[in-house]
Amino acid sequence: MVKLGSEAAPILELIGKEIILWDEKLGSILYSRGFFGKPLGIRKSKPGVINRPLILSLFETLYLMEGLKIRIKQDQKELSVNEFQSYANDTYDGFERKYLIYSNLRDLGYVVKPGMKFGGDFVIYKKGPGLDHSQWVVQVENDQSKITAINIVRASRLASSVKKKYLISTINDNNDIQFYGFEREKI
Repeated sequence: MVKLGSEAAPILELIGKEIILWDEKLGSILYSRGFFGKPLGIRKSKPGVINRPLILSLFETLYLMEGLKIRIKQDQKELSVNEFQSYANDTYDGFERKYLIYSNLRDLGYVVKPGMKFGGDFVIYKKGPGLDHSQWVVQVENDQSKITAINIVRASRLASSVKKKYLISTINDNNDIQFYGFEREKI
């Protein structure tokens, strides 16, 4: 996990739907040691000194809050983990289920970033952006969802067009996480 130094966990600010770390030095450390967040105004960044505020996703924020690495304030009030999770659940459709997948992948050592531009919920890197290309696109589904063959074909074609493997992830009633992989085969 990321260590930001010996001082107390930094406080990030929740403004609207954005979570911002204004301290550029801490932002550089957080990004370089785990690829958390996205430097404001930089499309593709590599580890190192960033010199920009860092914008974190709801998933990254909760993960770091649970690990006691950061704190969040909104309108001068510090939010507890439960208050922030409640905010995230209200703000993002399916947040709780998707967060379980996100945190599981992070705990396994993967770098997990938003996957919307690739047609999924997340993309997964082994090393991190700028160090390698993401290998998988993950779509999180309800365990009881009906998935049509045409949707699988569409998603796997999109994933293969950007040289990624397509995964569907579900969580059953016992909170067991399952991944189902799909690849196109040329014969």
